[in-house]
Amino acid sequence: MATEITSTGVGQTATTAQPNALKTLSDNYQTFLKLLTEQLKNQDPMQPQDASEFTNQLVQFSQVEQQIASNDKLDALIGTMNQNRPVQALSYMGKVIEMQGNGIALQEGKANLTVTLPSPAASATVEFYDNTGLLVHSMSMPKTAGYHDLSWDGKSASGKQLQDGFYQVAVKAKGSDGEDIATLVQSTGVVTGVDMSDGNTYLVVGVMAVKPENVLSIRNKTGA
Repeated sequence: MATEITSTGVGQTATTAQPNALKTLSDNYQTFLKLLTEQLKNQDPMQPQDASEFTNQLVQFSQVEQQIASNDKLDALIGTMNQNRPVQALSYMGKVIEMQGNGIALQEGKANLTVTLPSPAASATVEFYDNTGLLVHSMSMPKTAGYHDLSWDGKSASGKQLQDGFYQVAVKAKGSDGEDIATLVQSTGVVTGVDMSDGNTYLVVGVMAVKPENVLSIRNKTGA
């Protein structure tokens, strides 16, 4: 499977407790009706018992039953949506997507990313690491606050063209007070496949797996 850069996804909702809850409620409901029927049959006609408590319990049973039924329908709807996710994912094929995460896909010898600085920095550097954790390249970036679009030509510090693949990105920015500045990294890449090997749906960008919910934007590839 391709390298995954996301941590969680939307899986199917567990529904195993639903049938058990509904069966338990049904059993209790039937038992309650039998007791109510017997009590009504054996009560003193001259001194009938107050039926308000039974009525309240009947209402409560009905409300719980409706809630369980509603949850069951919601689970079925979520299940249907999840079944359609692979079909929806296929529509991304060949598209350029923007994604959030600390990894980028080097494709055709280049990679594009956007780094957001929330405040001005005294120093700001972007570092690229291969899948073994080795630093392969670093580059300085603008220090002004805001969005900064950056490009990497896929070359190492020595000028060697690196192989396409997955690379980790680390932005090291410090303010004038010497404190680290938290940054946001977004990257773009072309969707080359769909992976469902572990039961979840991923968009494959080169060798990088991206969950659909981590896609920020989608557009046609230039010239496509």
